[in-house]
Amino acid sequence: MIKKNINFIFLIFIIIFFIILKIVNIDIIKKISLINYDFYQKTFVKGEVKNITIIDIDEKSLAVVGQFPWRRDVYAQILNNVNQHNPASIAFDIFFSEEDKQNPKNLLIELKKNINTLKDIEALDTSKIFIDELKKTKVILPILGITGESLVVNNSKPKLRIISKGSNPKNYLFKFKSKITSLEKINNAATGIGSISLLPGIDGIIRSAPILLNIDNQIWPSLSLESVRVSRGQKNLLIKTNNVGIQSIKTRKNTFTTDSNGVINIKYKDFKKNNYISAIDIINNNFDKKRIENKIILIGSSAQGLFDIVKISNGKVVSGVEVHAHIISNILTNDSIKKNSFTNFIENILLIIVLLILVLVPTKSKPKYSILFFIGCLIIINLISISLFYQNLYIDSLYNSICGTLVFMTSLYFRYLDENSIALENEKKQLVLKKEREIAGEVQKKLFPSNKEIEKYVFAKNTPAKDVSGDYYDYYKVNDNEFFFTLADVSGKGIKAGILMANAASVFRSLAKMNASLSKTAMYINNQVKDSSYQSMFITAVIGKINIQKKEMEYINLGHEPMMVLDQSFNFKYLDATLSPLGTMMVKNEAHFKTTTIDITDKTILIYTDGVTEGYINNKDELTVTGFENEIKKINSTDPKKIIEHVSDILTKNLNELRDDITCLGIHLPN
Repeated sequence: MIKKNINFIFLIFIIIFFIILKIVNIDIIKKISLINYDFYQKTFVKGEVKNITIIDIDEKSLAVVGQFPWRRDVYAQILNNVNQHNPASIAFDIFFSEEDKQNPKNLLIELKKNINTLKDIEALDTSKIFIDELKKTKVILPILGITGESLVVNNSKPKLRIISKGSNPKNYLFKFKSKITSLEKINNAATGIGSISLLPGIDGIIRSAPILLNIDNQIWPSLSLESVRVSRGQKNLLIKTNNVGIQSIKTRKNTFTTDSNGVINIKYKDFKKNNYISAIDIINNNFDKKRIENKIILIGSSAQGLFDIVKISNGKVVSGVEVHAHIISNILTNDSIKKNSFTNFIENILLIIVLLILVLVPTKSKPKYSILFFIGCLIIINLISISLFYQNLYIDSLYNSICGTLVFMTSLYFRYLDENSIALENEKKQLVLKKEREIAGEVQKKLFPSNKEIEKYVFAKNTPAKDVSGDYYDYYKVNDNEFFFTLADVSGKGIKAGILMANAASVFRSLAKMNASLSKTAMYINNQVKDSSYQSMFITAVIGKINIQKKEMEYINLGHEPMMVLDQSFNFKYLDATLSPLGTMMVKNEAHFKTTTIDITDKTILIYTDGVTEGYINNKDELTVTGFENEIKKINSTDPKKIIEHVSDILTKNLNELRDDITCLGIHLPN
């Protein structure tokens, strides 16, 4: 009874601990929530972004126009060509914070200081052309808040009028001391100015963005919000606040909600590639006009060299300007993901209920019913979370599921200990494990091949150090003249190594039956091992194919011991590994696995694991490669069977426990 009370108190302590972790929300808890959030974004968000077009300064445009930044009259040309087709608004994700260094007029002024003959020459003023074009167009320019002092005095002001209802919105917004923006004279010509600030997560992924910011003690809208405002021809923005923070943001035609700090969680929908138009196509006036008419236009860059590439929560890597397109879509449809005090309340209530239930159920019902109840509980939690997500409300079901699983398993374990003594249970476990190892060893032995026809040319032997070997060999005849073979060694011993090896063996045998190429066989085995390996286990292997008629051997040595090539005069040669072991990395192209073909006429090929050369022969002395050669010379034979049986005998005699699995495969084609 006392023990049960101690166990119950311990479980309550675990529950309190999990709840505190959730409230404190340390980085690891945030990461768990973000994993779940990203999974939902990838899996459950449908639909696409509409009525928004990106004019893309891409690699194609840079190749034609030249070095970035471009001369200002190029942007003027873009604006002029776009403005012919009635865009709703045009937003730049590009700063014009310096004078145009390529402006012909400025260059001529510098030249006139030194060359008198140029005094009567007039030059193109690209800055004026650009500003004049801005005045004709509904353009929004960017601003970026910075925490330090700006080195340039810029008195640009927001273009919209803020009307607040409630307490001062500035008190709740992200605050920046100063700003980076375009030149004041350029900003003055624009219709709107908006912030391009985003909020990368702790892993650098963009999931949220502020819609309003306090920069230089003024309220600035985001570039996305400003694009919507200008496209609607509105001048005012209504911000409602309560005692917690921002409650809602409203233009005349759009009302949407943010969190208390004016931040939205971006809902990433599908953004079609044909919503991009290359900037050079705009310059050349070679584009579909319908992709401009009544659309909100964003001008930005996807070119790799301009470094405006970000990762978003649906797993995609996109240009920064595309993120603003998604935010605009969210504002237009009031369709962002809500995570607020209400969702936090639901998360915490679900966590407490689940933990309490999963503590009590295992103590009151049989384990098999407890497990069914536990599974049902996890399903319900996740269904609730998914259902709310479809309503744009995000609650983290993954943390609740993990905590529920840990509490349930702990509670179940305590019941298990109450019903069985620790000593008896340990004994049972050992007996079960021993039996399983024996069965696994017997099953594994059946994996080794037996083919009298091939054994005229091949002899192989495996002696496991434990019940289950991490070594493996196989051969398979595909026609009268050809057979595949392999010898492999897992980086480890015991059941885990045996299971991984069995997995790889099944892939080898399947592909050998299909007479697949060695390169393809190696690639598929490699990727299977990478997918199913435990704690970065890998396999060294030799995979080969023998042509009896041609007396040729095609092979790949993947991080394995060098293969010994022995001729009739007892001259030794070694074929080293040319590739890394199987399972170290995923490979998508079979060409990575290059093969080698050699003539094996009158030669014996010996392939062995390190259990042979590093095996103890006496007094903890290793056999070594040199010792292996000496033993072959001692028996004066190049017959693979005689060599392998002899070496196996000297490595296993008088030893109660082997240092490692001993596996060797020999090939010799008789004349």
